[in-house]
Amino acid sequence: MKHQIFYDAQCPLCVREMELVLSDRRAAEFEPVPVQDSGETLQRHGITPAEAMTYLHILRADGTMVRGMAAVRLMHEHATAFTLIKLANLPFVAPLADRLYPWFARHRYRFPRWLLPRPACQDGVCCLAPEKRMKK
Repeated sequence: MKHQIFYDAQCPLCVREMELVLSDRRAAEFEPVPVQDSGETLQRHGITPAEAMTYLHILRADGTMVRGMAAVRLMHEHATAFTLIKLANLPFVAPLADRLYPWFARHRYRFPRWLLPRPACQDGVCCLAPEKRMKK
């Protein structure tokens, strides 16, 4: 069984993050699940709709629920590319990241989508960076 990531499917930043998760090897570990379709599951774990729409939650394969910055760290733990979130594991950065996450989560709609890199494939179309294209 995969870890289930409960995300806000109406949040452009959240949707882009799930596209990135599915574009690398994390796709084998995680199943993105829109919060909007998960009321019963979240309620069984004592998570209110307001909490689910505010903070990232991951239901681990072992049945335990991880929330907030711990969930973000879990989601980025095995990312193939470097992500800024990996810096949040550094001993002097971790406490700051833990304190800033609730603010970021509550204000995520204010952040533009372009903050996150684009996945290699979108809507079934794969893009190659100009430097990786064949030259004639």
